[in-house]
Amino acid sequence: MGDIYVYMLVILAGLAITDLVVGVSNDAVNFLNSAIGSKAISFKTIMIIASIGIAVGALSSSGMMEVARKGIFVPSEFYFDEVMIIFMAVMITDVLLLDFFNSMGLPTSTTVSIVFELLGAAVSMSLIKIYGESETGETILDLGKYIASDKAIEIIL
Repeated sequence: MGDIYVYMLVILAGLAITDLVVGVSNDAVNFLNSAIGSKAISFKTIMIIASIGIAVGALSSSGMMEVARKGIFVPSEFYFDEVMIIFMAVMITDVLLLDFFNSMGLPTSTTVSIVFELLGAAVSMSLIKIYGESETGETILDLGKYIASDKAIEIIL
């Protein structure tokens, strides 16, 4: 494996940690807004219940990358370097998007954002492949070869 991929893996690990912090803070904000605003119970009790809820959710979830495994795009149609670029784009966009929404106090869904980021990155890389390799004779109509549109539509719906 080339040095560039080792650096990309280190950067992806750093982005994953940052994304985890931003994602958990996003979920905490969404979870706590109405509870703290209504002052139904004390702040300490709200924080205890929220901590338990986030811990149970984190421990019982199957992970965000499960979405990728379920088939937004067809990995066999991409080279390793293209898949790495797709995941780098997804992670960078996710951190920036969630941090922006959290900073503005806007609610957003981490799952919806990751699905559409993955779909957007895969479509972009597919279009680069289609138009970059003109000798293959592929057109925009061949996009379905790269994107698992039936599974993507199912996840979106």
